[in-house]
Amino acid sequence: MKILSRASMQEADRKTIEDFGMPGAVLMETAGMRVTEFVFSRFSKTSRVVVLAGPGNNGGDGLVVARLLEKAGCEVSLWCAAKPGSYKAEASANDKYLKKAAFPIKYLLEPKDLDSFKEDLGFADLLIDSLLGIGADREVTGIMADIINFVNSSNVPVLAADIPSGINADTGAVLGCAVRADWTVTFSNPKQGLLLHPGAGLAGEIVVADINIPDLLLEDELIDLITASYVRDTLPERPLDAHKGSLGRVLIVAGSPGMTGAALLTAESALKGGAGLVYLASPESICSELASKLMEVITVPLPEQEKGIISPEAVDKIIEKARECDSLAVGPGLGTGDVTSDLLYKLVQLSPVPLVLDAGALVALGQKMNMLRSSRYLPVITPHPGEMARMTGVSPGQIQSSRLDVAMKNTRLWACIIMLKGPNTIIASPDGSVAVNPTGNQALSTAGSGDLLTGLVASFIAQGIPSDNAAKAAAFMHGLAGDLVPPGRGHMARDVLANYKAAFQYLEQCDDRYEGNPYLKKVRPI
Repeated sequence: MKILSRASMQEADRKTIEDFGMPGAVLMETAGMRVTEFVFSRFSKTSRVVVLAGPGNNGGDGLVVARLLEKAGCEVSLWCAAKPGSYKAEASANDKYLKKAAFPIKYLLEPKDLDSFKEDLGFADLLIDSLLGIGADREVTGIMADIINFVNSSNVPVLAADIPSGINADTGAVLGCAVRADWTVTFSNPKQGLLLHPGAGLAGEIVVADINIPDLLLEDELIDLITASYVRDTLPERPLDAHKGSLGRVLIVAGSPGMTGAALLTAESALKGGAGLVYLASPESICSELASKLMEVITVPLPEQEKGIISPEAVDKIIEKARECDSLAVGPGLGTGDVTSDLLYKLVQLSPVPLVLDAGALVALGQKMNMLRSSRYLPVITPHPGEMARMTGVSPGQIQSSRLDVAMKNTRLWACIIMLKGPNTIIASPDGSVAVNPTGNQALSTAGSGDLLTGLVASFIAQGIPSDNAAKAAAFMHGLAGDLVPPGRGHMARDVLANYKAAFQYLEQCDDRYEGNPYLKKVRPI
């Protein structure tokens, strides 16, 4: 499923109307129908609805929704934040229809109108937000800001049409103030701002509504949403005659004194991810400790330069072992310093199998990320924002405010696949393709979570999935396991790991459609 910028969506609208001959009025009517369908599929007893319509096409969508809800028997209060007679084109046609049909329209144009609006809100079961839409690109002030603040201070559930008002559709930034929605029905495709924070945190449950934009108009769009159906198609079948040697072998170089847990979690994740054999190569001084805690993982002791620091001379042993494997993961819990950097440079250049680099490996590379260009395969790196900040020489805040741009720029500079971790992890490849992962929650915000992701990526690569697809599938499944953790506090990374099996089972039952409606699709499987 493609993710669109504001400009891409507007261009797709234009081409649908001008090149395909689909009238704009039909697109607007369909958008209103989809919002109405969602209301009746989600709410069985909704009877009193406030519809908030702004001055643009998004407001026109709201006019359609008001008409359809009233036709279906709901008690509708329609409030327009647009001067009478000011609507254009398709929105104007809907405005004229309502007036001819004597549909009562109330206006929110001045602060004095807010008291009556607030009174209506007090009796509402639901508010439909169609105030600003994706066209908003400047700070919301004046009466519009007052309206949004009134909405947010009420206890009324909010359904946003296309995007919560006040969210930048490209960046997810809050334009001074923004509606806090419980649900968002977005039209045609998800918008970037719905999947980038803080906008993502204000959108609630996101549902994608088909409004007849032809898919072929979007084929050249580079940003994809990772879906359950995509991951199901990506994961390989496990044949009846499978054995441990045929399901992929993973070699992990990880661990140091005090950081054995990272190595353990990475290795266990690779196994639970489906790899047939997992080898854990660690400094020889900690191998006995690791072996006592791992029953199914084979430990490989490596010579040390000093206690806990793997000697550069170990590279030959690692490469020899890697030739027996299908992927090599390096970094979780790894000791750092010049010695480790020397080891990393050699492994990047000599690895006979695809690499996954995280944590200590990224520290060891530092700002010499161009070293990755010497790798035989495109490496996968899995930085969190702090690590990405160190590697690029900018602040974590700058990384977070431009996550898409940062990932897209540096994947080409470094010739690697970047998994920029965080809410809605971004996976970028040097060919320009980008994917955004919708799964995951606060349960992943704990020590060891990133180690699990590293092991899962390496596991999927070892099972024969191309590295970029493996990164996307791993992000999705790791997040899904987090979503299956009971809500609340008190969870650890091991609780997420314990849900891997349940996540694979849940994946087989996932349906991207919303309650069987072929015109509505879920962004998140849960």
